[in-house]
Amino acid sequence: MKFQQISYKFLAIFVIILSLLIISGCQKKNQIKLAENRKITTILAQKTGEEKKKFQERSLAVRQQIAAIDLEELDSWWRERKIGDPHKYLLPVILARLSLENEPTGKFYNQEETWKIWLQLDKDKPSFYHFRSYLDVRIFFLFRDQMPSEILTSYQNQLQLPKVRNWTKTGTENHMFMQRASGLALMNGSGWSVGDPASEATNEAWLRSELNKFLTIGQGEFHSSTYYGYSIGALLNLYDFARDPELKKLAKGLLDWYATNMALRLSWGTAGSAESRGFDRNTWNSGLSAVAWMWWGDGTEALEKMGQSSMRLALAPALSTYRPPEYLRALARKQVPLPFRLQASHPIYYTYSQGNNLWETFYITKDYSLGTLLDPTRSYQVEGTIRAQYATYKLVVRDPNGINNGVVNLAGTYHGAQATGRSPGDQYVQEKGAVIFQLILNDRDLQAGVPAQSHLVWPQRYGEPTKYKNWYIWRMENIWLCARYWADELSFQIPVSRQYPDYQGMVAKGRKTAWITDVARVADIKDLKSLKQALDKTKVDDRKWNSKGRLSYLSLAGDRIVMTYQQDGAIGNAVINGEKRILKNWPVLDSPYAKQQLYSGLLEVDDPNLGKWQLRGKLTGPEWK
Repeated sequence: MKFQQISYKFLAIFVIILSLLIISGCQKKNQIKLAENRKITTILAQKTGEEKKKFQERSLAVRQQIAAIDLEELDSWWRERKIGDPHKYLLPVILARLSLENEPTGKFYNQEETWKIWLQLDKDKPSFYHFRSYLDVRIFFLFRDQMPSEILTSYQNQLQLPKVRNWTKTGTENHMFMQRASGLALMNGSGWSVGDPASEATNEAWLRSELNKFLTIGQGEFHSSTYYGYSIGALLNLYDFARDPELKKLAKGLLDWYATNMALRLSWGTAGSAESRGFDRNTWNSGLSAVAWMWWGDGTEALEKMGQSSMRLALAPALSTYRPPEYLRALARKQVPLPFRLQASHPIYYTYSQGNNLWETFYITKDYSLGTLLDPTRSYQVEGTIRAQYATYKLVVRDPNGINNGVVNLAGTYHGAQATGRSPGDQYVQEKGAVIFQLILNDRDLQAGVPAQSHLVWPQRYGEPTKYKNWYIWRMENIWLCARYWADELSFQIPVSRQYPDYQGMVAKGRKTAWITDVARVADIKDLKSLKQALDKTKVDDRKWNSKGRLSYLSLAGDRIVMTYQQDGAIGNAVINGEKRILKNWPVLDSPYAKQQLYSGLLEVDDPNLGKWQLRGKLTGPEWK
């Protein structure tokens, strides 16, 4: 018995000691975690203070620039030409001028005259449409206490039958975002009765289905440099002005998803990679990059290059309280370890179930980014389709001075000489900076009028290439672009078209054309002599190209890429470093810094310094971690 008692005592002491050690260990872990959290909080606080000041400077600068546009002249301009959507041009100036009332520059503008122009515009063009809605609603909420009663009544009438049903109109994706998110903000935030409550419920249900779509299969109008700013502007209305906290959360979830996709591909002021409905070739001068500049820019110099059509899309973000998650800032500015690779999949444009239907490859280094897009349809449709608005090959060459990035395209010319749009028969395979492209026309292609040619298009300022053996070589900023072709005939086209006088092209002509392009950084290959030596080590096997449409290439980076063209299909059979390219179940996003598995409902961002951030779609709405 005594022995048992002693044993129990020792056991009890052992358990106590073990418990103390565990508690101590947990406390230490908690202390470490708390210290890490404090460090992250401190970093965020410091950055937030600095960035808040810079944001205010950009906001004021863009508002002053837009306000300075001659509003009276603009009003006469649309009337003389009978412009169908004048609000698109006048409302940015009206909003900018009203927003400067408490600023020193506000004294230059007569607010009473500004309201008169708004009122006359409403009388002469009373129709309520998407391009009007997203800024009109912001004007209402920001200045409802000072607007003339007649204008206030006009807004109130927009929520009564039959006008209220205009808020549920359909159209393209950005049209619906502008109309439905802005309408929901007005219905929920104004405090007025809604003549058709079903319209409010419809708009909310649609926005919830869009968030669910984004977080499961992605977006049809993905990374659109033309239209992202419009959709975002409407969602900012809901975020800023909805009274229901759940609607604010819904808007934030959608905005965070947009911001993540922008940050991931943004290439030093240019919308990098493939696009749906856009061909950004500028630097801080597209709808998407104007919003990105407001969120992540540094300084106001970009305004000097920004055209009015882009600038006006920075206005809503400039006047909004929404800010993207801080976890995205370094990614947007490309202040993360480079290079990195992104694989992404996208759905059919309007669908809510047909995901994994378009496939994107994106690769970015410190000096360039390159993206390609695969589409499974060999379509000849030219109306009622967005295929003409795809950017399927885009090389963005970084300008080290941050002024004017270069953009190179490669494609067939079914939709134009600029090598944009999804031409029937275009087939690609990409690995890092190397691409094999082929276009082999079948009889149906020829009957449909598909041009028997493909174009490599680049900015004229980079001049004509140097020829080395079968390669054409360009030095563009801090990269080398190398290209070789297969065709019946090759010619230079300077300029590539009257519409694009600043671009020239190499035209490969023939029923069968093909290209290999490869990009290297000057940091890795310092001069032309070294590049020639490196090209001598690459290997091209085209022995079965004429008979089977098969090309094989060992790239500058040492990757073996093989493509076999599908004569009547739309996507070539590809093998990369011995592994067959399988597109089934590609993730919505797969990169080191942003991930979203197909159908997962979970978007994850990993910042090298701040750690992980998550956005999850739940039945009750978005949740963050």
